[in-house]
Amino acid sequence: MNTSTLIERFVIEELMLGGRKGKIDPDESLIRSGILDSLSLLRLIVYLEEQFGLTVEDSEVIPGNFETLNSMEVFVKSKMRAH
Repeated sequence: MNTSTLIERFVIEELMLGGRKGKIDPDESLIRSGILDSLSLLRLIVYLEEQFGLTVEDSEVIPGNFETLNSMEVFVKSKMRAH
């Protein structure tokens, strides 16, 4: 399974509790749509760190890295390349 699919599955199943059927538009703002709030962002960060073996620094917790599925995929892949 690719990075984007893993992130999307976590968002749908864990953060939205399976409340959405189908897929999320990869450019949809998860913050503006209310899917990501401060608590769900923390859960997402823990998931990303565990799933992909990376460390998210406090300075990296900015909307640009977590706004959309696409931005999260770019962020995770850049962190994995830096390892």
